[in-house]
Amino acid sequence: MNSNKIFLLIVLSIACLASIASNIYAPALPAIAQDLHTLVSKVQLSMALYMFGLAISQLIYGPLSEGLGRRLPIIFGLSITIFGSAVSWLAPNVNILIAGCMIQGCGAGACAALWRSVFRDVFNGAELAKYGSYLAIIVTFVVPGAPVVGGYLLRFFSWRASFLFLMAYALLTIFLVVFAFKETSQHHHKERLNYRFIVSAFRELLGSRIFMGYSLCVLLSYSAFFAWFVTGPVLLIKIVGISPVTFGWITMFGVGCATMLSSYLNGKLVSRTGMHFMLRVGWSIMIIAGVLMLAGKYLIGINATVIVIPVILFFFGAAFIWPNAFADAFIPFGKIAGYAGALYGSMQIVGGAAISGLVAHIPTYNQIPLALIFIIPSILAWMSFKWIVKP
Repeated sequence: MNSNKIFLLIVLSIACLASIASNIYAPALPAIAQDLHTLVSKVQLSMALYMFGLAISQLIYGPLSEGLGRRLPIIFGLSITIFGSAVSWLAPNVNILIAGCMIQGCGAGACAALWRSVFRDVFNGAELAKYGSYLAIIVTFVVPGAPVVGGYLLRFFSWRASFLFLMAYALLTIFLVVFAFKETSQHHHKERLNYRFIVSAFRELLGSRIFMGYSLCVLLSYSAFFAWFVTGPVLLIKIVGISPVTFGWITMFGVGCATMLSSYLNGKLVSRTGMHFMLRVGWSIMIIAGVLMLAGKYLIGINATVIVIPVILFFFGAAFIWPNAFADAFIPFGKIAGYAGALYGSMQIVGGAAISGLVAHIPTYNQIPLALIFIIPSILAWMSFKWIVKP
C-alpha cells in the first residue's frame, strides 16, 4: 500500500512539472513586461517557445526511454529544466527570458512524454482511464494552484521568484526519482534505439487511425485549454483590473473545483457509459462555455463574471477529454508506450504552442478571441473523433 502511494506521488510530481512551469508565472505577465521594458506580447511569446521546446523534445525522450528505461531520461530532462529555470531567473532582458523558457521546455519534455508511459506500464484498459481520472483529481488542485503560488511570489518578492520555485520543485522531483522510483518499463532494450526499430515504431503509431485520431482530438482540445493561461492574465489583470493573487485564486478554486468534479464523475461513470460517450459530453460542454462567453460580451460587456463563469464551465468539460482519449489511444501500444507517450504528448503540446503563438500576435481587448478559441477547436476535435476515430 505504501509503495503504491509513493509511486502515485512520484508520477504526480512528474506529471505536474510541465504544466506548473508554464502556468506559475502567468499572473506576472504584465509585471514582467513592465520590468523588462517590453511588450506583453513578447512575454507571451516566451510561453509559446516553452511549449515548442516541450513538444519537440518529447520526440527524443520517448525513443530514449524505450532503449534506456524511464528513469534516466526523466532525470536528464529534470536537470535541463533546472538549468533553463536558472537562465530565466537571471534574465536581464526578454530575449534571454525567452531562451531560458525554451530550454525549460526542452527539459520538461521528459516529464510530459514519459509520465503517461510510466502510467501505461502499470495500468491498462478501463483501469487506465479510471486511475487516470483519480490522478487528474489531484492534478486539478496542483496545476491550477501554480498561478496562486506565482501571484504570492510576485506580491512578496518578484516575478523571478517563480523560476527559483521551479528550480526547487525540479530538484525535489529528481530526489524522488533517484531514491524512490523503480523502473516500470518491462520492454526497454538498447536495440530499441536502433534506427529501424524507431522508424518501425513511429510508422505503426502514425498508421493507426485510433492513435492519430485521438492525438489530433487532444491537440485541438489542448489548444483551447491553454488559451486561458495565455489570455486570462491579460484580460483579468490588465483590462478588468483584478490583482495577480486574485487571478491565482480564481484559477485554483474555480477551475480546480470544476475539473476535480468532472474528473470524479468520469471515474465513476466511464465504466457504465463508455469512454466515447464521456468524450462527447466533454466537447458539448466546452462549446457551450465558449458560446456563453461570446453572448456575455454582447449582452453584458466585459467584467470578471462574464469571463470566469464560462471558463469554469469550459474546464469542467475539458476534464472529460484527457483521461478517456489517453486511455483509448494507448491501449493497443503497451509494448511501445515510450514512443506512444512521446508522439501523443508532442502533438498535445503543439496545440498549446500554436495557440499561444497566435494569441501573442492578436491584441487582447475583450473576451471574443478567447471565446472563439474555446468554440472552434472544440468543434474540430469532435469532428476529428467522429470522422477519424469512430469509423
